[in-house]
Amino acid sequence: RLYLTAGPAVAHYRWVEQRQRLRAPASEAAAAAEWEALDAYWAPPVIDMLKELKGMYTKYGQMAAGLTSVASKTWSEGLRELEDAVPARPAADVLRTVHEETGDDPKALFAEFADQPLGAASIGQVHAATLRATGERVAVKVQYPDAARRFALDMRTIRTFCAWFAPEQLIILDELTRQLEAEFDYTQEARNLALVDANLRRAGLAPGEVAVPRPIEGLSTRRMLVMEMLPGPKLVDGVRAYAKQIAEREGVSLEQFEAVKRAELDERGVAPRYEGPSARSVSLFAAWLRLKDGLHNTCSVAYDLLVARPLGKPRARRRHTAPPPNAPRIMDALMRVHGHQLLVDGVFQADPHAGNFLLMPDGRVGLIDYGATKRLTRGERLSAAVLYAALARGDRDTVLRLCRIGGYKSRHMDPEVAFKLCQFGFSTYGRDLLGDKNIQQFIDSLHAADPLEQAADNLVLASLLSVRLRAVALSLNHPVVCAEYWGSLAEDVLRREGMPYEVWLGDAGEALMREHLTDNLRIAKGAAG
Repeated sequence: RLYLTAGPAVAHYRWVEQRQRLRAPASEAAAAAEWEALDAYWAPPVIDMLKELKGMYTKYGQMAAGLTSVASKTWSEGLRELEDAVPARPAADVLRTVHEETGDDPKALFAEFADQPLGAASIGQVHAATLRATGERVAVKVQYPDAARRFALDMRTIRTFCAWFAPEQLIILDELTRQLEAEFDYTQEARNLALVDANLRRAGLAPGEVAVPRPIEGLSTRRMLVMEMLPGPKLVDGVRAYAKQIAEREGVSLEQFEAVKRAELDERGVAPRYEGPSARSVSLFAAWLRLKDGLHNTCSVAYDLLVARPLGKPRARRRHTAPPPNAPRIMDALMRVHGHQLLVDGVFQADPHAGNFLLMPDGRVGLIDYGATKRLTRGERLSAAVLYAALARGDRDTVLRLCRIGGYKSRHMDPEVAFKLCQFGFSTYGRDLLGDKNIQQFIDSLHAADPLEQAADNLVLASLLSVRLRAVALSLNHPVVCAEYWGSLAEDVLRREGMPYEVWLGDAGEALMREHLTDNLRIAKGAAG
């Protein structure tokens, strides 16, 4: 099914790309119209296929969903449906798994269990429920019975497909495969949630900036996870709902409003770092709004009872006011939180797509789904710190030395290609780097100039973290450069470890890298290898 649907799509796009390169269209508008027609033709069947096949096909679609700077609106909006809108399994199947995992009648555990899931994704789905013992509202995540078997089959098929159509992706794919195998044990995810929450509380980032759902003690098994219910819509949905209100006030459609914002984004590039009120200030403001609404609604009830009902007048309107979502503040919080997880804790969510963030009513961001949680060794964490400090400084020599010592090898060892790969993989895919190419064209050009033969895969998921967060930022029309956010934190980490950035420079620095940064080194062969 993958070859029959996606194969012709890839071939068609490549054919149009080559034809336009050899014989330029009459105008830019004509070229754009041809691509738009291609998107309209191929996006629906490919996305339907990803929904139907679930598993890793869904996961890869989720990864592509946030690439709004290089994917058309047709593709990015269609792929966003994969975050939690793939076809769900019947509730009876889910409850059967609950019974198999606990040995109890689900009615003995849950006073209520919603038939319709909150979301259905790659390996399972989530339902709202109420615990019978305590009355607490919870989210119940249940794994599909055949998820592990399908995963193994999916990965074999996808790997073969990539070997034919995108061989430069194999190193990423193999490391992702190893990490995602851990997602099938929900008891491990429960431990991940508890650990991440403890780390963020210790750093003062939770619960003020973000919230992590608390796993319910004694109710997590290998295929079932019961956790605290965090309120709020998906982050991008919440921000877009507010943008729609603004668009209506300006007398334009949401699509027109977003088109203007994208044009502004293309013109200005990456915005400066956010320096406004913190999430704590927003939470206090939200509490003040709730208090005002409460007083207003109390008076409204009294008016209805004493005036409106006896005199047959219209009822007073109730108010439920929430603070407007602030995309720059939200991205600032997400970048600080994930930078701390990566560089300080060495424990981070490796797959933070937009569907894994909630916009909570008090302005905080809910962090959900810690199945794909990566743990770094100290050497790997220091490697990431040196890399981000060097990228922030524009220190090409240190970046390239780190690549070489880390096992990077290409056919020609072109330093320009290696440095661009690091910029792209760990920090930015802005137009200043990609130029007029889309992401695949950019990777194709680097691969053609100097094919990758091998590289260490230890920081592949750190790269994926960066790519995913940049995709979320683009979805919010607030792009970021990871090195600008994490460079100073990386230098702080190195100083606290007793090895400031300066000691990693020159010949002495190279010896230090070989001593500290090659533990647990795993070399992965690329396409040429």
